[in-house]
Amino acid sequence: MQQRRVLGRPRPALPDRPQPRPAHPGARVSAPAPLAIDPARTALLPLDYQRDNILATAGIKDRQVLEKSSKVLEAARRKGLRVIHITASVRRDYLDMPRASSLWIRLRESKTLIMGTPGAEIHALMAPRSDELVINKTCVDPFLTTNLGQALINFDVNTLILIGLWTNYVVEATARHAADVGYRVIVVRDCCASNDEQNHEFAMTRILPTIATVASLEDVLAALT
Repeated sequence: MQQRRVLGRPRPALPDRPQPRPAHPGARVSAPAPLAIDPARTALLPLDYQRDNILATAGIKDRQVLEKSSKVLEAARRKGLRVIHITASVRRDYLDMPRASSLWIRLRESKTLIMGTPGAEIHALMAPRSDELVINKTCVDPFLTTNLGQALINFDVNTLILIGLWTNYVVEATARHAADVGYRVIVVRDCCASNDEQNHEFAMTRILPTIATVASLEDVLAALT
């Protein structure tokens, strides 16, 4: 008996998802609840605001990302939030970086983010105060190769506000790790950017909303007043 050939048979198309019904013209639509932030249990993490990163970031001037980020930083300080600055820099010989990562290979080839160089310094608008922690990492995820996890335990926080460069690298990696270990995560969309606008937009609209609250600068500043 000849066996039927099924390889190559086109798969049946999946049915379209049902679309939500439009609200009745007379229905009352509740306004979204304002963002709530407990200063005593919240830390702000400015991520990788270093000169080398800024030079390679798309749209950072047009969208005034640095200026908006500094507003969040100052508001967090006034409200008494813990602030932990995260940086990424490695040895001049790059022996402490993930050697198989194409991202870090490109950084090595471009001679960027080397410890002690001007390019590895935090931009003046985001400069840390003497009483704020600065934690350096040698990979994308700041929970790895650092004592960030212990610092957050010591500060007794349960909520993290993330701002930084780049959206689809350190911001996303931090949000994923933090959410996985139980933190509430807030990402300020106006204070993030990437080396590619499409990657930034995809991460901000498709990935981050599934693991964090993506909030506007206006909403975060209102919650910190």
